[in-house]
Amino acid sequence: MIRLRASASFHNLLAWLLLYQLATPFLFSIPFARILVSLLYSAILFSAVYTINQHSKMFLWTMLAMALSLLLFWADVFDLIPFSLQASSAILCLYLGLIVYTLALLIFTARHITPSLISGALCLYLIFGMFWGMLYVLIEVWHPGSFTGAFTDALLSEQGFHLQLYRTFQYFSFVTLTTLGYGDILPANSVAAAFCQTEAIIGQFFMAVMVARLVAIQVTTELTGK
Repeated sequence: MIRLRASASFHNLLAWLLLYQLATPFLFSIPFARILVSLLYSAILFSAVYTINQHSKMFLWTMLAMALSLLLFWADVFDLIPFSLQASSAILCLYLGLIVYTLALLIFTARHITPSLISGALCLYLIFGMFWGMLYVLIEVWHPGSFTGAFTDALLSEQGFHLQLYRTFQYFSFVTLTTLGYGDILPANSVAAAFCQTEAIIGQFFMAVMVARLVAIQVTTELTGK
């Protein structure tokens, strides 16, 4: 059974997630930005696996996926070995998917509301957005032209650092997840459109189900005194 780990694990992961989201845009304009942004992204990947109990069956699989993801990620950062963007993105997407799955089990099977549970729920929401952003990356690299707009057209015309591509589609993912729909990035075919509408639906259900779950836990605790 997967259980909640110490609250520090979720608090640390949430801190890294928020720092990555807020600080990264400012780092791209300074020297050594590539290394600094990569370190922040790696801290998220590394911290995420330690939210899972080490005695869980999923821990070993997520550790293996994390190690492979970090290896390929840093190989790309330093241009050490030629490795396709499709393959590296797919492995990273697999790892994020495993984290989303295990965090969802942790959060939706918890029986007590704690600061750790609240942090874990926020981590799940943010990592889900990152995971779906990687799905958009895979769609674009497998079927170029799946997305259009001034934001993506300028980015996709450039060659080099893949993390900029990840960041762009993570931004689009969160805009879609929260149903903001700014319109600076648009799906250009039926497959991309289907994934966009699916994420928007999941985003709304996630908030509704999470609030309902927390209320149910609190009511049960007050009625039973446990």
